[in-house]
Amino acid sequence: MKRLVVLAVSLCFAITTFAQNHIIEDTKNYPNEEKIDTTATQIPPSVEKLKLALELSRYGYENKNAVSLITAAQILNQNGFELDEIDSEKLLEDAKTFAKGNEHLLAIIDMSDTGPVRGAIGEEKYSFDMIKGYTTDTYKVKFKENKKAVVQVKGVGLTDLDLYIYDRNGNLITSDTSKSDNCECTWIPKWTGEFTIRIKNRGGFYNMYYMQTN
Repeated sequence: MKRLVVLAVSLCFAITTFAQNHIIEDTKNYPNEEKIDTTATQIPPSVEKLKLALELSRYGYENKNAVSLITAAQILNQNGFELDEIDSEKLLEDAKTFAKGNEHLLAIIDMSDTGPVRGAIGEEKYSFDMIKGYTTDTYKVKFKENKKAVVQVKGVGLTDLDLYIYDRNGNLITSDTSKSDNCECTWIPKWTGEFTIRIKNRGGFYNMYYMQTN
């Protein structure tokens, strides 16, 4: 009986010793160090926009591309960037030269040069953007009651753009579906409220446009 007890105790000791050694050896298979977060630092949006403006300006001068210079100037103006290396007024002036008399581009340059137009409730409402083929851009703008509201869209002549104005209830108030990318809608709101502006590209490829309210 004593032999069985001794044998059982010995067996338990052996199993415990084996388990401890096995665990120790297993832990040696893992690196003895804390994991370091190697995630790249996020670049601030303002830096990305400035980088984009610089790249567009460089491309514009290298290729004598007026649209690139206009876009770069708009990014600088909208974000309040002031640099010695790049100036929005100079960009727009050179864009006029590269436009080579294109009336659409010259109209956009003139509108950009005058700065934002105030009239809608809140901050100024204007945008210079690119729209892909067969897509729609949407804006929300508040207008005052009994005051003439105006929305203008001027493209660069690449596709047909249509302009639609809806009230807060989804009712179509007015539209401009002429066969061009120059659009204008005017109306007098019955009450102060938010309106939806939709710009639809009817063509199969991109277009550039400038949108502003009064």
